[in-house]
Parts: sequence; C-alpha cells; structure tokens
Amino acid sequence: MLSDDLVEELRVAVTDCEAAREALQSALADAEGSPDADDAQLQAIAEALQDWRDAEQRFMDAVEASDADDVSTAAMLLKMNHGIDATEARRGLPGVSVEGATQPFDLDMTGTRGTLLTTAAMEYVSS
Repeated sequence: MLSDDLVEELRVAVTDCEAAREALQSALADAEGSPDADDAQLQAIAEALQDWRDAEQRFMDAVEASDADDVSTAAMLLKMNHGIDATEARRGLPGVSVEGATQPFDLDMTGTRGTLLTTAAMEYVSS
C-alpha cells in the first residue's frame, strides 16, 4: 500500500516535524526566560511553527499520493510496517493549520508560553 519511495517521503516529513517541534520548544524556552521577548525570539518561534507546518503539509501530500484511505490508516501502516511514529506530523498546530492534522497539540500553552506562541503565530507566521 505504501511504496518504498513514499515511505521515505513520509519518514523525512516525520523527522522534519520532530525537529521543528524541538526547535519550537527551544525557542519558547529561550523567549520565556527573557523578561521581554524581542523580535528575534518571536521570529524563531514563528519559524519553528512554519517549519513544522510545511513538514506536516509534505506528510499530508504524501499520504494523499498513497493508496491509504486516510491519514490515520497511513500512520498506522507506517507504525506497524516501518516503525515510524507519525504523531508529530499529525498534530493540529495553533495558528498554522494543515488539513488532516487532527491530533491534539500537546505543548504547554499556559501563561507566558501561550502568549509567546500566540503572538508569534499571529504576527510573524507567513501564510
């Protein structure tokens, strides 16, 4: 159902989503530790969100090109047949939605972190 080339595309997209999540967490921690977040810190948060969104979109495009019935089926096949956990490629991201990404966004968005994430998404994320 998933060709080797398609599995590789999905794997790369998943890896990119995981890297973007790490970058987002790092950028949030950096900005959260500052008394006032500056433009560079907010742009780093926005860049991580955009990178995650773009990798998610590549994942969804590859799923669309596959014979899988839907995203959850493709994710299950990846996990069962190839050991690839596509959770990060299926998360609904605040401010940068991707169709088909329906898993809960599980990063802490309370307090300052939520404000930083919201500000970055609204003011710095390009469409």
